[in-house]
Amino acid sequence: MESKANILKRVYLFFFLLVAFSLVIIAATVNIQFIKTERVQVAVKSTNVKEREFPAKRGDLYAKDGSLLATSLTYYEVGLDLTSPSINEDTLTKYIGALSDSLARLIGKRTAKEYYRGITESYKNSDRWYSLSRGLNHPEFQKLRQFPFINQGRLKSGLAYRKYTKRKKPFGVLASRTIGSRAPFGLEGAYDGYLKGEDGKQLQRRKSGVWVPVNESAIQEPVNGSDVYSTIDINIQEVAENALKDQLFYNKADYGCAVVMEVETGKIRAIANLLIDTATGEYLEARNYAVADAEEPGSTIKLASFMAILEKEQFDLDEKKINVKRGRYQVYDRKVRDSHEYNKNTIFSAREVFEKSSNVGTVKLIEEYYKDNPSEYVERLYGFGLCEKLGLDIIGEATPKIKSPSDHDWYGTSLQWMCHGYETQITPLQILSYYNAVANNGKLVKPIFIEKIVDEQKGETIFEPAVIKNSICSQETVNKLQELLNGVVEHGTARRPFRGSLYKVAGKTGTAKINYAKNGKNKVEYRSSFAGYFPADHPRYSCIVVVTNPRENGFYGGSTAAPVFRKISDRVYALDKELRTELIAQEKNIKIKAKNGLESEIITVAKKLNVKTSSSGENKYVSGVVNKNELKTKPLKKQGDKVPNVKGLSAKDALFLLEDIGLTVKIFGKGKVIKQSMSPGSKVIKGKQIEIILG
Repeated sequence: MESKANILKRVYLFFFLLVAFSLVIIAATVNIQFIKTERVQVAVKSTNVKEREFPAKRGDLYAKDGSLLATSLTYYEVGLDLTSPSINEDTLTKYIGALSDSLARLIGKRTAKEYYRGITESYKNSDRWYSLSRGLNHPEFQKLRQFPFINQGRLKSGLAYRKYTKRKKPFGVLASRTIGSRAPFGLEGAYDGYLKGEDGKQLQRRKSGVWVPVNESAIQEPVNGSDVYSTIDINIQEVAENALKDQLFYNKADYGCAVVMEVETGKIRAIANLLIDTATGEYLEARNYAVADAEEPGSTIKLASFMAILEKEQFDLDEKKINVKRGRYQVYDRKVRDSHEYNKNTIFSAREVFEKSSNVGTVKLIEEYYKDNPSEYVERLYGFGLCEKLGLDIIGEATPKIKSPSDHDWYGTSLQWMCHGYETQITPLQILSYYNAVANNGKLVKPIFIEKIVDEQKGETIFEPAVIKNSICSQETVNKLQELLNGVVEHGTARRPFRGSLYKVAGKTGTAKINYAKNGKNKVEYRSSFAGYFPADHPRYSCIVVVTNPRENGFYGGSTAAPVFRKISDRVYALDKELRTELIAQEKNIKIKAKNGLESEIITVAKKLNVKTSSSGENKYVSGVVNKNELKTKPLKKQGDKVPNVKGLSAKDALFLLEDIGLTVKIFGKGKVIKQSMSPGSKVIKGKQIEIILG
């Protein structure tokens, strides 16, 4: 009995433990299924599936004429999830050969055999991610989706991909620094708020460390960025960079910059910054010197010194005389020197002091008006807008530094050295803005880099010019300063580089020693510059060129920086039809010649040049004469069996005339006909060859 009772106790205990264990299991199941469900799902999602942001399409960046400066191209990181339950092994086996061949042809990084082996092994190993490519462009991706096996769709093929964008600059290195990047330089950085848009959200699954969309739908659709139209003129930008680069090579200089701005609006049409790469010897877009480097400007600051003098006392520029002695002048323990030594007691007028860029003359004039109160001179510079930032949209503008008598580093010679370009620090763009104000009759405008914003929803937003100061000085002073700047180019230090120009230029050369503190220990280094505007009589554009440390072929602003200005201004003049037409209309005595050619084309050119014409345009080939601004044409007579005179015609027109009378034509060169092998009026022998040379 006792034995039976013990057995029952054990049975009951076992049953009790079994029931208790079952209850624990049931409770745990209930807890997981109903109580902790949300937490478990969150935990699972946090490791494999997440709600993640995906980028909006960044807006495009354009030049003013619509040329594309920067755009976002779509790329795809593509792979196969070979654990997908919808993959049919027979189908994979059937198409894997053709798929491998297609992948090898499209991507090319692996052979067809390597793709075949890789896909097969990944399928056997149940790999969640077999990488096909990290960077297919959109057309390539669309082509891949049509490949055997993959064309069955994402579920049946296991196709997985992540879409991303890369920023591309269609013009390559041209204006590269000005265009910049999002982090945070150049136009890309300045207008990132417009360009970037708003990112979207979607569910993504992690596969072998790569996050790919769960499906193609989005939780929140992205808002594409706006397109930004900059003020940059790509044609002017190209000539600015090329002209600057050629000069830097010629002078073996360290670096340089060139900026072109519209006088009335302040719109920046070109900004080039080039630095020598010592490893390759090439000049590359680098630091934005025009904006970020405040340096001693040299003689270009003399315009401000003369403005300060004239604002204190108006005088006749020719009657005011200064004794520059031999071009040497002692100021305490330092000596002011002109670039050339003169005869004893040389006398210059105030105009000549400026045109010849006399340091001694400038210093003596400043001493006459401001030696007893140098603070007043500094206050004048502040009033001209030279001592404050311009408030540019582009990041990195340096703060100009103008000394004051209250500063600890003000010396007894500071006034004399400041007035001719030392002991002050100003960026090239700040100097240009000041010269631009003089060209703009005293109005100081903010340099701007943006024309308009184009948004898909909001439409266009136009950016208007911003005025910093309506007038930096009196109109009387402006008029005299414009005279002085004209004189520098007509009679002074910039006469040679602008000789023979079809339009007038006004400006000032600048040459500053940049290692004067090391005199006697090192070879002297210079910073050369030219700042000005054109056309001088009706200013449309202002420009500054700075060349730092030219080692060969000259170092003065007139021989290094001014030639770059000339190349840029010539190109701008050639490109700007409106500007050319205005200048021709203003010129009363200009002689216009008309060459032989198609009457319709001659009439079109005449209209562009505002030349009157009564020609009907009914004739084919004509000769033309312009007299008293009126074009008259007469038909070119066919001479039957005589060779016509085709000099001055285009290749197309000459070819038509000569072949029409039975001659065989051979053409050399490019341009208009400058020479023909058979004399005009000679007898035509049909089938005979005539050679025409173009030039």
